[in-house]
Amino acid sequence: MHLKFVLLLACLGLARAAEQVRYDNYKLYQVQVNHLQDSQLLHDNEQVLKLDTWREARNLGEFSDIMLPPQYQETFESLLNRHNVSYILRFDNVQRMFDAQRPRQRTSSMEWTQYHTLDEIYAWLDQIENLYSHLVTPFTIGKSYEGRPIRGMKISYKPGNSAVFIESNIHAREWITSATITYFIDELLVPRNPAVRDIAQTVDWYIIPVLNTDGFVHSHEVERLWRKSRLPSDPTGKCIGTDLNRNFNYRWMQIGASADPCEQTYAGPYAESDPEISQLTSYINNSIPEGSIKIYISLHSFGQYVLSPWGHTAEEFPEHYPQMMAVAKGFADALHRRNGTVFTYGSSATTLYEVSGSGKEWAYAVKNIIIPYTIELPDKGKFGFALPPEYIIPVSRELTEGFVGMIQAAREIDVL
Repeated sequence: MHLKFVLLLACLGLARAAEQVRYDNYKLYQVQVNHLQDSQLLHDNEQVLKLDTWREARNLGEFSDIMLPPQYQETFESLLNRHNVSYILRFDNVQRMFDAQRPRQRTSSMEWTQYHTLDEIYAWLDQIENLYSHLVTPFTIGKSYEGRPIRGMKISYKPGNSAVFIESNIHAREWITSATITYFIDELLVPRNPAVRDIAQTVDWYIIPVLNTDGFVHSHEVERLWRKSRLPSDPTGKCIGTDLNRNFNYRWMQIGASADPCEQTYAGPYAESDPEISQLTSYINNSIPEGSIKIYISLHSFGQYVLSPWGHTAEEFPEHYPQMMAVAKGFADALHRRNGTVFTYGSSATTLYEVSGSGKEWAYAVKNIIIPYTIELPDKGKFGFALPPEYIIPVSRELTEGFVGMIQAAREIDVL
């Protein structure tokens, strides 16, 4: 085959790959799962009707949030009505909600009235690293599969502090996580109230705003609902990406993860197969003093949960579970005092679902960090992944308040 023709085909392939996925006239439903048969009905029709489950009901009486394309909507509604399954139409055009998340005009500086791209976040990191060089130590854990640097920063006012480690946007589509954690970084550097100043000055903060850099860029440029990494997952090239929060090397692939490369919860071909996770764990192992991290947080959305180990079993609880719950209560109570926002807390397996190979499990079982959480930010399903940008500042303020309550609770039980 002629070389020019091969190159042309390659260019056409790249163009097709970069074509933006749209969700015009896709609908988002909240389906009430009152009986086991209701759950089975949804499961049986998942592939046939192209159901995209944003959030699955974990207990009877709860709702599953399900999106599907226009050509299957009439069949889906008839199916639910025929089986007396109650549902609410949440959005009649999901693309309209995603369009509202994208600014009409980009600003030249970071602010929290719009969602920002990776390039914009990194440009802002450059600025604050220069402005606050006496407080900020930048670090890069390595590069992603596609070659992007994975950047973080340590914020420290004085030596000798215990540390909190936060990784954000491990799931690409969860834009609110990097938006809120950058706001929190700004709060730590320019504290606006004494309580925030206290936790800034007396605790060291290691923060990675976007861990899944490749997936995050893909969610901005191509497919808004992309969740996984971008590492090719099978030899055919049909399926791309690993669920990075199933790829940690603790009870990998035991439960709550898939061996199917096409599934959203695909755990990878082996533990730490993806560079994002192998480099994250290597950085913690080799670049942070052993024992200095007292709290590990993996920031996610949505659902309003503070989830602790164990994820792999609901029958057992870790030794430090009482301490985990005391600190989680401090976080949740602080948010509730501010605006009445309710966060549910407990172990992953008893509160949400069973999972293994996640960051918090690795942090506790391997690194002996006794307070590890997955924190699921708002909301509880009204907007889900389409949370409008006007919610960024309220959610960020609540998270900041929650971190204050978390640190205060940890001190009361001598964790910090």
